[in-house]
Amino acid sequence: MKNFISAVLVGFVLFVVIGCGGGTPAPVKYQGDWVGTNGTTIYMYADGKAGFRAGNKKVTGGGAEIDDNAKTLTISLFGISETWKIDQEPNDKGEMKLGGVTFKRK
Repeated sequence: MKNFISAVLVGFVLFVVIGCGGGTPAPVKYQGDWVGTNGTTIYMYADGKAGFRAGNKKVTGGGAEIDDNAKTLTISLFGISETWKIDQEPNDKGEMKLGGVTFKRK
């Protein structure tokens, strides 16, 4: 019985982690896959899912939040997050600058 309860609990936690990521989609101009000149990768999709890999830090299936007043982009999931200062919004060439790093859309 203990094994059954443990299995159900683990299954529920996995369901919540996998199913509850994402949120409000980032504006269309930010959506897509991005690669920074420093190797950082970012993605933001129309379904509200977002993620990044920066060094040893990684978020998959999180949400993106853009604070227009502070001019920041934050991607987070369950307490793991990264925030970048928006130096330059995405332009027609598929480039943006976050925290001094240029990102290009893949």
